[in-house]
Amino acid sequence: MTENNDQIVRLIGKYLETSLDEDEQRTLDEWLNAAEDNRRLLRELTDPQLVAQGLRRFYAYDANRISQKITAEIPAFAAPAPAPVHRLHFLRRWGWAAAAVLFLGAGAWYWAAQQKAGQPHVASTPAEIPPGREGAILTLSDGRKVVLDSLANGVIAQQHGTDVVLANGQLTYNDAGSDATAIAYNTMTTPRGRQFRVTLPDGTKAWLNAASSVRYPVVFTGNERKVEITGEVYFEVAKDASKPFLVNAANKATIAVLGTSFNVNAYENEKNITTTLLTGVVKVATPGDAGKEPVLKPGQQAGVSRADGRIQVLGADLDKTMAWKNGLFNFEGASIEDVMRQLERWYDISVVYENGIPDITFLGEINRQIALPDLLEILRRTDVGFRIEGRTLIVLNN
Repeated sequence: MTENNDQIVRLIGKYLETSLDEDEQRTLDEWLNAAEDNRRLLRELTDPQLVAQGLRRFYAYDANRISQKITAEIPAFAAPAPAPVHRLHFLRRWGWAAAAVLFLGAGAWYWAAQQKAGQPHVASTPAEIPPGREGAILTLSDGRKVVLDSLANGVIAQQHGTDVVLANGQLTYNDAGSDATAIAYNTMTTPRGRQFRVTLPDGTKAWLNAASSVRYPVVFTGNERKVEITGEVYFEVAKDASKPFLVNAANKATIAVLGTSFNVNAYENEKNITTTLLTGVVKVATPGDAGKEPVLKPGQQAGVSRADGRIQVLGADLDKTMAWKNGLFNFEGASIEDVMRQLERWYDISVVYENGIPDITFLGEINRQIALPDLLEILRRTDVGFRIEGRTLIVLNN
């Protein structure tokens, strides 16, 4: 085969859109005549039932985003790289997107087989494990815990004169004559497989990713607003020039802002604590580094090493950073370990590796509302197999 994968993907896309010119049609015909597998792939892409089945696997997708980026994993026919890159090709139109779903499910095996000399992957069919959902636990100032997953809208507690209100999957605090002299704290915690939103007493909005927490006073007093987080939280800070907003990230870094939007990733099993700035200005400090705190500009990211506390400022991939909040997995440049850590948190599973950790790099985005079995069906088209036992995912280095 002389045509590269990108060209064939593009030609099949234009075929489905009936926009091939004569030269392109001739090239596609040559590819179809080269192998029965090629012809079978195209037949499957034009089968309405298979297209519908593929779309059901990608339910609840963001139509705008999927029109730009939708998965079709095809190993590249390029020079060997230290870590194989499994690209998620992205196609343009909604109808083409429907076919692209099938191109992954029905056709990617063909490309993998070209690299594996016809040896198919063997993987067990996992039990149905759904994606994460809205839900959290609120720990009140007296230690009582309130599970928010299934509560009805309304006032769910009172904290020192402040009403704690649940409304449509978001927690808010309504000051009803609060006692500002008493310091009381609430903690919002999302277990693995949950995410939630809270509007803090000062009006700051916080989105919690899975396996995260934010601790905050029910009334901000004094000359600063200070919260503590673990895991990953995105903030849109209410402006108050007289009271800077301070985020203690896992006791390893402090982020100081006045009014801005930023994301903090402070998961314990990540090498760095990262602060990514979308708008405004933030300053990142670590213990013992007084006077050396970098000030971030929008589009920059500060990484604090957990090993030695050093701070490195780089340009940020905002799409990748904010993918979780936008309902996506972003696997751009991700190793299989990076991918599996995300799956552990979102699907509430444990991951173990059998026969070592595969040396693979991924590219692309996938909707986070996909069920785990369907996601594994996508990932197993690479040089990796999977077996699932209960809530343990076993990665097979084939």
